Amino acid sequence: MGKIISLPKNLSNQIAAGEVVERPVSVIKELVENSIDAGASHIRVEIKWAGLSEIIVSDDGVWIQEEDFPLLAEKYSTSKIKSLEDLYHVMSFWFRWEALASISSVSEFSLISKTKESIVWNKLFFQDDKKIIQEFPSEKGTKISIKNLFHSTPARLNYLKSEKTEYAHILEFLQQISISYPEIGFVFVADEKVVFNYWAGEDIKTRIYNIYGENFMDNLLPIDFSFAWMRIEGFISDPKVSFSNKNRQVFFVNKRIIKSPIIYKAISDAYNRFIPHGSFPGYILSLSLDPSFVDVNVHPRKMEIRFADEKTIFRAVYNSIFWKLEKLTLDVWDIKKEEGNITSSRDNFYVGSGTKFKNYSPYKDIKNNPSQTKIQDSIYFTQSFLHQNNLQKNNEEENLFFSAENEQEKEFDIHKTSLWKIVGQVFNSYIIVEWEKCLRFIDQHALAERIIYEKLLKNKKSSSSQKLLISLSLHLTPKEQGILEQNTKIFEEMGFEFEFLSSGIILLSHIPSFLEKENIEKIFLWVIEDIWEYEAGKSTTLDEIQNKILAFTACRSAVKFGNKLSLFEINKLLADANIGYSSTCPHGRPVIFEITMEELKNKFER
Repeated sequence: MGKIISLPKNLSNQIAAGEVVERPVSVIKELVENSIDAGASHIRVEIKWAGLSEIIVSDDGVWIQEEDFPLLAEKYSTSKIKSLEDLYHVMSFWFRWEALASISSVSEFSLISKTKESIVWNKLFFQDDKKIIQEFPSEKGTKISIKNLFHSTPARLNYLKSEKTEYAHILEFLQQISISYPEIGFVFVADEKVVFNYWAGEDIKTRIYNIYGENFMDNLLPIDFSFAWMRIEGFISDPKVSFSNKNRQVFFVNKRIIKSPIIYKAISDAYNRFIPHGSFPGYILSLSLDPSFVDVNVHPRKMEIRFADEKTIFRAVYNSIFWKLEKLTLDVWDIKKEEGNITSSRDNFYVGSGTKFKNYSPYKDIKNNPSQTKIQDSIYFTQSFLHQNNLQKNNEEENLFFSAENEQEKEFDIHKTSLWKIVGQVFNSYIIVEWEKCLRFIDQHALAERIIYEKLLKNKKSSSSQKLLISLSLHLTPKEQGILEQNTKIFEEMGFEFEFLSSGIILLSHIPSFLEKENIEKIFLWVIEDIWEYEAGKSTTLDEIQNKILAFTACRSAVKFGNKLSLFEINKLLADANIGYSSTCPHGRPVIFEITMEELKNKFER
């Protein structure tokens, strides 16, 4: 008997499901895209237990004809293509029912559909791996139900994340796809609670506002750029605002949500000189082009794509954003000159990290470097002094001046601190100091993190909560509100007090005493992000959660790696330092690296 066999149909479908159906959101993505392809004007998604218990997707699109039912949930059955040529020009989400065979093999699957003309309803479901079609009473439209996902492949459940994580993936996808189709109404219900209800025919700005909030919407710049056979349109964030993560980045190609390293690199490079290093822009952009120039079949779930001409795509995306930001910068510069706020371009140019364009931002508050101010004042004084005494020198007064200056230098040497002698800064990232008979290399970001963290920790222990004089109203996205609702107890124990109002708005009345009262909204949103991103909710004690949040708050507030520091700033940083309590930052990275004089001698073979 031969060793090669033909796999049973159901087993082959389950293997295929491993590529297409990775998690609950994969199922929802396939079904929602099917509804969009069917021309639906309203789509409703209902889930229970993050989609693992039940998923229901219903729409009012082009309904399934009675004679098409026998081919449903069969491999390679589709209403989209009939030839190879069609494959390269289809503008839809590809195979109308291709994924149903895989989905039905790993769940309890049923489908109900009724056309306008039909007087009966048809229901398709599986029983003992056999397809059954029968008449069933229902409203017009199509309704697909998925229950007990992965019940036939329980090993896959081990690779899923927590219920909270799976829910967030679903919410994120539905919000993003709804932006691409503002003409379609979307309703999302989780555990019998309506999460959002977006009306059909909404303006795209209204849709963005409902998802990301007023602050994000108010800081968007429109983009509309056409080049050869492509068009880029949408919105990018104003450089005066930036974000700590990539949660507000969405890119569509022919209305399909995609992830592309080429696109991300182009956008990142365009923003490089306009926002601080380590922060991220927000954008909602759509690229429209001939489908023959893009291959979406390189990824089973069609999330990653490949372009036929990547260099042209890169240049088009980069230039469309860069030119917009450059024009905005020049406009702001001209306004400031008209208002008389700029007297010299040289005096107001922000050099940032010291490397070309690294941290340049036209929106930063430009403050004169104290050391530069001192030097400039000295030059002006010396010029004036020499001019006034050019014809008649007074050696006695001149000697008296320089004598006083030398005495002042003896009293204060900016290179010295109580512990170390400052040698300087290298690579705009490391501070070198001389201490006894060794050189110490200090990571400026790690040191600043530790200093801020210890101060926050000290303030945290003093009291638990402080009342705001005026309660603060915050607009949360559905995702942020969901995280807050699931972790309300954690926030209350930390010292936050708030009240849920309507439409994603909360009223914040108390904050922890260890937090500063400046930028409360930004800090509160950071806390939500940290709890979600780092799954602080899994920590065993409140102290662990608080310390984790303090650590990341310190990280965001600290001097950044790559920032050029003046001698005054280095001196202040070292004066605040007390390395005795720890030689690491709050995340465990080392702060100091040391080389002794003996080690240097050995290097030079002395």
